[in-house]
Amino acid sequence: MSVLEKTSSLIDCLGQAGEPVSLAYVRSALDMPKSSTHRLLGELAALGIVRRTEGGRYSLGPRLLYWGEAAAETFDLRTVAEPPMRRLRDELGESVHLYVRDHDKRVCIAAVEARHELRPFIQLGRPLPLRAGAAGKLLLAFADDEIQRLELRRARTDGDTLPNAPGPRLADQLEQIRAERWATSVGERQDGVAAVATAVSDSRGRVVAALCISGPTTRLTRERLPAMREPLEACAAEVTGLLRRG
Repeated sequence: MSVLEKTSSLIDCLGQAGEPVSLAYVRSALDMPKSSTHRLLGELAALGIVRRTEGGRYSLGPRLLYWGEAAAETFDLRTVAEPPMRRLRDELGESVHLYVRDHDKRVCIAAVEARHELRPFIQLGRPLPLRAGAAGKLLLAFADDEIQRLELRRARTDGDTLPNAPGPRLADQLEQIRAERWATSVGERQDGVAAVATAVSDSRGRVVAALCISGPTTRLTRERLPAMREPLEACAAEVTGLLRRG
């Protein structure tokens, strides 16, 4: 593994932890020697990419905030999608998120949150699984065969980590999602959260993102989910049109 790959894995490790972690935690998560892990953390801390707390723990550093803002400002998909997403949020009153696939994970690149106090929290840029949740399944349905095989294997064996994720029937769901360009989930990745998702395509017709509405099951009941489809698909079609014109 190259130094760049190790650095990327380390940053992902700290981001997914969600709180400052010890050197031993990072070393174990990355399966790296203690000396190499310590040296890499020290170099990244000197650059402001990693922050070392007074207690000797590590978290993501302030320099990443600048990079994140710079990337967001230059990400055309997010730029064109956010105005239609805000209108959709105002129309339906629920949170609207835009996800893209990053190899075998999905990340949220744009979020327009509902104004309700009770709403799901989605962290921008945090890697999430493809095999659970409406947006994840939508992106997985249009991923390459290798990624689909990988996720189907995981779906059959990850009962401890994603207890509500669809198991052997996931392949059937993906086939239906490809035909309908529409996915739903209720409590798959997180208990008490429901979601619906549809596809955003580029000028070549490739699915490049999943546009998703999510909310607590107390508001987004199974009976209400079908009513989300027409406005969500209209918003996705608008974003697709803006991408193709851009």
